Amino acid sequence: MQKNRFIRTLALVVLLVCLLAGVVHLFMLRFQTGDIYPAYSSLRSDPLGTRALHDSLVQLHQFEVQRNFNFLQSLKVGPAAVLLHLGSDIPGHDLIPEKVSQDLDRLTESDGRLVISYLPVNTKNESAPHPDKNDPDPEREENEAEKKRPAREQTPEKESTSDPKSKADPFNDKPQKRNGPEDRLVSIKEHWGFGFSYNHELTDEQKDEKYLTLKAVARQPDLPAVVSWHSNLYFELFDDSWQTLYAVDERPVIIERQWGRGTLVLCADSYFFSNEALRAERHPQLLIRLIGGHSKIIFDESHFGIYKHPGVALLLRTYGFQWFLASLALVALLFVWRNTVYFIPPGEEHVASPADVVSEKDYAQGLVALLRRNVSPRNVLQVCGQEWEQAFKKDKRTVPAAVEQMKAILQTGSSTAGKKSRPVADYRKICSVFKRYGIFS
Repeated sequence: MQKNRFIRTLALVVLLVCLLAGVVHLFMLRFQTGDIYPAYSSLRSDPLGTRALHDSLVQLHQFEVQRNFNFLQSLKVGPAAVLLHLGSDIPGHDLIPEKVSQDLDRLTESDGRLVISYLPVNTKNESAPHPDKNDPDPEREENEAEKKRPAREQTPEKESTSDPKSKADPFNDKPQKRNGPEDRLVSIKEHWGFGFSYNHELTDEQKDEKYLTLKAVARQPDLPAVVSWHSNLYFELFDDSWQTLYAVDERPVIIERQWGRGTLVLCADSYFFSNEALRAERHPQLLIRLIGGHSKIIFDESHFGIYKHPGVALLLRTYGFQWFLASLALVALLFVWRNTVYFIPPGEEHVASPADVVSEKDYAQGLVALLRRNVSPRNVLQVCGQEWEQAFKKDKRTVPAAVEQMKAILQTGSSTAGKKSRPVADYRKICSVFKRYGIFS
């Protein structure tokens, strides 16, 4: 019986281990593929990710490559570092919080390099800061109609309830309070001297239902002449400091300029960074130019919402407490082992004799054997009488005369117990009394 129980327990444990291993394997496959991460994340290994570029730079052993999981405001970029901010959302407004502009300026003030590439688009962004004049704008039409009304009929101008920070801040790492100095806004066009626009003069050969097939032409001799382009976004330049590296139909799509002691690079598409591009159409000269000869390369993951939250386990590993926990676990195992395994054999007084072992008997016979060991034969009738009286003392149906006669017989038997016990004769007397008077009325 115990052997069958052990086999069932062992089989159940093996099944649970196999189930756990299967679940872990499924999670490992999902994380290895990386499709749980956003597009152009360096943690993603499918065609939409940039892990191939990250791992390739690591294998070169001449670059210090790392990922950033912290807020940009706490990130420190040295003079020999470049920050790759890939797959960023396109701002939907020309105004961004001043705190964000200060963080971006700080990344380049120490001779660092900031490379920002935006998500490819093949349709017009309705929230673009520079809408086409020919497109209908309901809000603008309402404002024009409001101006044509007489002054007494015009309604007071309402304050905008939209949050430009939430629409236009692709680097918004941390929610800010709306009441304070951080509430000040900065214009992208005035601060950096560029704006966003969209090319809608595309031929049928250049556009498809899913993606665009454009050609970006180099403006510098040391770059690949033509690069595939899959976005109709381009930059409008309002400052002569910008240099155009690539253009699509004479519209700048990759631009660069000095900013402070460092440099700022903007790319209207992120495809050439992707794993798919590195496999099908790689351009190492372009990537080297964007890196700019820096030895430290940082892939930013914080703008994807991927942050590192240090917990208790990380603190324990940081301060070397893992060996302390391992020692506690070892002590706990030794304590359990000590209480379950006896190294000293039990003494003779603890060894059960064959006479005390009752086998092949039912519970009634076991109860009889237990009573025989604990109740002597001369006291058995008194014990039975006490238990009977205890059970029926609150029952009002019992006949008082019969109960008194039973107590008298038990009292007489207990007084003569020292001389000669007669429990059977006394038991018969009690039976005759109950037969004559009855037990219950």
